[in-house]
Amino acid sequence: MKRKARKLPMFFLTLAFTMIFFTGTAMQVTNASATEVKDASREEVLSLKDVYKDYFLIGNTVSPGDLTDSAKYDFMKFHYNALTPENATKPDSIWPNATGNPSFTAADKMLTQVKADGFYTIGHALAWHNQSAGWPPSGLNYTEARASLQKYISTVAGHYSQGPYKLNTWDVVNEAMRDNPENPTDWRKALRSDINPIERPSRWFDAYANGGNGWEYIYDSFLFAREADPDAILYYNDFNDEEIPNKAIAIASMVKELNKKYANEHPEANGRKLIEGIGIQGHYNLRLNVNNLEEVLKIYSETGLEISVTELDVQFNGTSSEVQPTKEQYKEQAVLYAKLFMLYKKYSDNIERVTFWGVADNNSWRSTGYPLPFDSKRAPKEAYWAIINPEAYLGLEELPPKLTSFKFGADVFNVEDKKEFDVNVPTGVSSIDFSAANVAHKYDDKVDVSVKLNPASGAVSAGKPAVATVEIARKENPNISTKYTINFGHMTGEWEKDQNYSDTGFRSSVNIRFSDGKSKLKLFQAFYNKDDGKQAMLNSKEFKPLPKHTGGRLTIQTDKSIDPDDLKNLTLKKSLWDQNWMPIIPARVKDFNTPENFWRLAKTIESGKTYIVVSSNSSLALTNRNVPSIPATGGVTNAKRGIAGTPVTIEDGIIKEPKQIQDNMRFIFKESASPDPGPFTKAKGYTGYTMLSLVHGGLVAPTILWRDLSNDDTAPLRTDTTIGDRALDRAVWFNTGIDPKTGETTLFSHTGSSHYTYALHGNESGFVGQGGTGPLGNYTDNSRVKLYEYVSNYLYEDSKSLGIKISLAPVERIVKERDAKIPVTAEVPDGSKAVLVKDGVSVATAKFAKGKATISVKGSDVDAGSNYAVVINDGTKILGAVILPVVTVDKATPLATVEKLNGKQNRLKVSVKELHSDGSTENFSEEILIKNNATDVYQVGPYKVYVETKGNDKIRNCYIVKE
Repeated sequence: MKRKARKLPMFFLTLAFTMIFFTGTAMQVTNASATEVKDASREEVLSLKDVYKDYFLIGNTVSPGDLTDSAKYDFMKFHYNALTPENATKPDSIWPNATGNPSFTAADKMLTQVKADGFYTIGHALAWHNQSAGWPPSGLNYTEARASLQKYISTVAGHYSQGPYKLNTWDVVNEAMRDNPENPTDWRKALRSDINPIERPSRWFDAYANGGNGWEYIYDSFLFAREADPDAILYYNDFNDEEIPNKAIAIASMVKELNKKYANEHPEANGRKLIEGIGIQGHYNLRLNVNNLEEVLKIYSETGLEISVTELDVQFNGTSSEVQPTKEQYKEQAVLYAKLFMLYKKYSDNIERVTFWGVADNNSWRSTGYPLPFDSKRAPKEAYWAIINPEAYLGLEELPPKLTSFKFGADVFNVEDKKEFDVNVPTGVSSIDFSAANVAHKYDDKVDVSVKLNPASGAVSAGKPAVATVEIARKENPNISTKYTINFGHMTGEWEKDQNYSDTGFRSSVNIRFSDGKSKLKLFQAFYNKDDGKQAMLNSKEFKPLPKHTGGRLTIQTDKSIDPDDLKNLTLKKSLWDQNWMPIIPARVKDFNTPENFWRLAKTIESGKTYIVVSSNSSLALTNRNVPSIPATGGVTNAKRGIAGTPVTIEDGIIKEPKQIQDNMRFIFKESASPDPGPFTKAKGYTGYTMLSLVHGGLVAPTILWRDLSNDDTAPLRTDTTIGDRALDRAVWFNTGIDPKTGETTLFSHTGSSHYTYALHGNESGFVGQGGTGPLGNYTDNSRVKLYEYVSNYLYEDSKSLGIKISLAPVERIVKERDAKIPVTAEVPDGSKAVLVKDGVSVATAKFAKGKATISVKGSDVDAGSNYAVVINDGTKILGAVILPVVTVDKATPLATVEKLNGKQNRLKVSVKELHSDGSTENFSEEILIKNNATDVYQVGPYKVYVETKGNDKIRNCYIVKE
């Protein structure tokens, strides 16, 4: 694996560069320092690979024809040190027909040359749903598909594992994930299959699913590639992972699980991972949110894998071969490229390579979007100058000040390049005190540091962290600052969705935050019969403490999957406890006959949230698929091109059918400003949204829903191309407010300058825009829609017990420093043990006989500052547990009465009533026969009570004797 040289301080590294004039092919070589880069004449073009030689490789694509174009190839050798065959190593190019033989000649000749010229080379791609018409052959079952996959990968990857054309890296699996999975940690359900997405499903998945598990082709692909080429770095490569984190979370979950599986099955690998890299394709447009991309880089960095940007380009929105970008747009593109490369430099310890997808605009598959740093003549565009020195281009020659560390309690946190931290707060602390005095920097008194706490009191409670926003800026330039977010919280967890898998069994997972660094966490799945409520199965796992102040994902599974019919007769309660048998979070209870996750009628719209849009007229869900014509029926005035609809069945505000929602039925609503809103402004109560569907058909670039130009009452709708910013009035959708009873609203776009208003209108054939130049009210009544949001409906309960039903009555608590006998009743086999544990350590045990056991505990073992539980096991596994509270005695009140009997005898009744710290009470009493006028000390339960009587019905004194 290539090792990068460490970076020198910014603006002081030495760069080797060459001066090149693009009026010809002659080149002159010279040198310059980084400080000269920002002042360089725009006739001086620096080598991109040299500018970034201390950060990462700079790559591009290569095709056989490039080697015969000497000027182009010289240009490539000058700027790049890594090359990816654009098409030559894809299945359709190298082995289009599985019944024939592979043809390596063209790729071999090309790769032999580029390897001889010193390029790092990447094979692209082995397992893919696209450009792979012959693989897998149709009609295969699982066994045949696995053999076919092994044949293809071992042949192709094996061929390029040696010789003058040996490849350094392979994109083994390409684009296997759906674009916006609802439950991203469930990566199996996030994969492309025959159901999702309807465009370009994975045929490898479907072939494996014919008699096996569809998802297993992912692991097999990497396994076969490792066997065929032990030296190659193996990558998973994908796109559209930057808008929302779901896809990135699914990818990260997948690679971590498969690498763990490989480590368990192949100890001879000595820790080398099976999947060693994640590729972010980087097919962007100018609406990219760079902050979202940083979240993706964080997610991937946490996997410990190297990252590469594998197919970078940034296209304009709304351009074409006839409509070229303006000067202002070129600058906008440059600014985005500058932000990207600043971000890549920030994460360069994790990033191995940045590859552009195309040498120049005319070489790009997105050529009408002018997406690359060089124009069709290979002359540098504004974006190039931004890339070679992004800080200077963005006006950041003076870098913002940074913190070096901060303190909390006895811990010191080194900040380095991190901007967000999770800090554990001890459970006994209910509020934190954090101010500028807690942070350290190296700027003496030349900076201002501000700290804002939310809530301002610093209050911390279970599941509700306090958040400190720290900002540091130079006093003479307060606009250039660095912000940090510090989350202070008690250790907690968040449950993930359960899944029943045929390969790993029924699985439950929980995400931990704010680890205290010492708790060994115990995770349980308890299954109960629905008819009698008795435990059917309990499985558990204890985990080593997570590092302090960190988070992690804990997972357990049954030994095998559970039959779906059996699940219908079970409920599940999953619990998380620490080593002291105290629950961390409430237990989640699941009824398998009730859906946990579903699409429900929404009563609000939130920016960044995903919705399904359903026409009230037709009960069709808006679906990102172009329809040539929506006929003039059902309220549509003129037949126009439109967007498809999918029938849905709705009961009680919940979508019941289809069971599996297609990706292209889901739209992300993102708050956006219209350039020409007319009266529909924020000030007047209107919020605009773009509607983005991430699933791609013919385009990788996510496109938003917009209405085309129209001169009548019906406007065509489109998602198949991008729309320019100046025309966003036709892509920003307002709403009339959601009716609180029906959930109905009207989504409409408006162009203020032309007075055109078009409502999103659905009939039985699909969706168009219906409207005109009249008042909004003319179009709202017949163009009503409902929005549906994805929700989770879980039942929670505070955990005081788990597993089998355990009764401790009548002793349901123990008292500080008091001996006790604890009766335990449970339906367990004879010989099972009931163990009293104190802070996780056994202090007393008893064996069961006929469902009963009695634990004797000494008062010296009963401490109010400790946690107690009764745990039952059969010698090999835990059967159940119940918390046993410890109380202190707040008050003990004695009472005595005397009753005259025959002769000189009286009956004395002495009692003591205890009031406990939890508000409970307990009574002790004794009856004693006495003579008249008795005085004595009597033992009443654990108390000695002095009682003095006078006469046959008088109590002169009654009090507890202090020992």
